[in-house]
Amino acid sequence: MIHDVLRTLRQRAHQILITTHWNPDGDAVGSALGWAHYLRASGHQVRVLFPNAPSKPLQQSPGFSSAFVVIADDRPDELEGLFAHAELHFALDYNTPSRAGSAMEPLIASYAGRQVLIDHHQQPDGLFAEAYSSTAKGSTSEMIADLITADEGWAQVDPACAENLLMGIITDSGSFRYPSTTAQTFATAARLVEAGAQPNAIHERLFDANPMSRLKTFGFGLSSAQSAAQGKAVVLSLSLEDLERAGYVAGDSEGLVNWGLSVEGVEVSVLLREDAAGLIKMSFRSKGDRDVNEFARAHFAGGGHRNAAGGASTQTLAETKAQLISLLEPWLA
Repeated sequence: MIHDVLRTLRQRAHQILITTHWNPDGDAVGSALGWAHYLRASGHQVRVLFPNAPSKPLQQSPGFSSAFVVIADDRPDELEGLFAHAELHFALDYNTPSRAGSAMEPLIASYAGRQVLIDHHQQPDGLFAEAYSSTAKGSTSEMIADLITADEGWAQVDPACAENLLMGIITDSGSFRYPSTTAQTFATAARLVEAGAQPNAIHERLFDANPMSRLKTFGFGLSSAQSAAQGKAVVLSLSLEDLERAGYVAGDSEGLVNWGLSVEGVEVSVLLREDAAGLIKMSFRSKGDRDVNEFARAHFAGGGHRNAAGGASTQTLAETKAQLISLLEPWLA
């Protein structure tokens, strides 16, 4: 299927729209901007539509401030026009339209043009008749690099494209720590470095330019750490009061949940974060065969990957924590 899409792209210039999931992370931003840079170099007209703004470090990604990038939250009146004018829509790094947010979901679901999913999450929505979907891949950015290889297009990969794709690979692989990292991942990363990506610049931009609010957010989160399931799980939490005291801005808690896995003997780490609407956002991380994707889907209307997933609860923070711990005990026994 994907070769049919590549053949279509080679035939003539197209009007292309690229979308990602709500709260775009490093892989969503990296894959979208990387693919956009590549397609623009191939002569296509491309717009990138993010549902809402990513964290401030991700806004420093090459090309993010370009005119071809649109934030749906900032320009809601333009959304219908963007979909209406697109001949091809690439849905990147999400498996179902609902993950793109309430404003974009109906437009994706009703889109009449050719729609292609490129994603590595489990259980892709049947809406996407054309899809490059592979849970074996650690990041959508690596999958975009695969498409460039299949298109024999590495000569068109400039430093901006390469830097975005390497950023996506680095963030979704935990800087090459996660089990989804393969020899092919390293080979792709090496090729991106050869094309001009700078790993040191990516790390400095993402990890060594933190605002004070991020440090304070981590402080509140880490101080909340609670052991559960006979030491096999750690539960972290951030209340609205914690976030207000920290001066929290979007993205400040990114990566906090991973610290739970650094505790000896811990197999599962969960972060609970209260939002202004009272919803409890949940981030799950695990080691080995502990499938947090299934756990989150079964109990907290979530999902994702085997070792990394998300969920939500409409209960209070205290109630959600109590329910979570009661579920973790038998699951990890």
